[in-house]
Amino acid sequence: MNPKEYEEYIGEYFKNKGYDIKVTSFTNDYGVDCFASKGKEKIAVQVKMYGEGIRPVNRKMMMELYGAMHYFDCNKAKLVTNGRILDDAKEVADKLGIEILYVEAVENHNSKTKIDETSFEFIWERYILPLKGKTLTRTNGDTNIIKDVDWSGIKRITSNGNTAKIDIEIFKQVINHLRKNGEISRKEINDDYSGRASSGICLILSQVPFIQYHNSPSKLIWRK
Repeated sequence: MNPKEYEEYIGEYFKNKGYDIKVTSFTNDYGVDCFASKGKEKIAVQVKMYGEGIRPVNRKMMMELYGAMHYFDCNKAKLVTNGRILDDAKEVADKLGIEILYVEAVENHNSKTKIDETSFEFIWERYILPLKGKTLTRTNGDTNIIKDVDWSGIKRITSNGNTAKIDIEIFKQVINHLRKNGEISRKEINDDYSGRASSGICLILSQVPFIQYHNSPSKLIWRK
């Protein structure tokens, strides 16, 4: 089960409880994956399929969901995950009134989603997950060693020898931007990601056959 299928599964979970579900578009969702409505109740639902991966649910995610809840005029927020949740994230969720739901990912779930070879999930599964353990080299000789990859993000050793993580959300944003606009600059990536890891993101995504890195100006180009 990939994250899109997990989101679909969670949508069914809420439908079975009598909610109307509206799935957000893949751009400008501000961290909300779907809205669940019933009567006067409107819930902002964020879905994190992290499992026992390299990244847990943290307090920043709770704060972002709380802001998105008010931005979209919802009166409740729920974070649904199958992953680890940090203690401070639980404290923030409790203080802000965000409900945490733990729902296992079901491997034999019969997904209704058609296979789209340009979708983020397909690209991640086909081209990015297999990078685990590989060394990626830039044209200037600098390397990144991909220590681990899962559905929560990437853990790498940078060219400076530092261990760093890049969250999966920024990869999803970049790929969806590329699908829509055909290219994205490093500046645009940095503007959307506080971790400022655009060089690593570009290096990793340039391993996808139809995503090309252009050096001057520095950007990614969609060639599909």
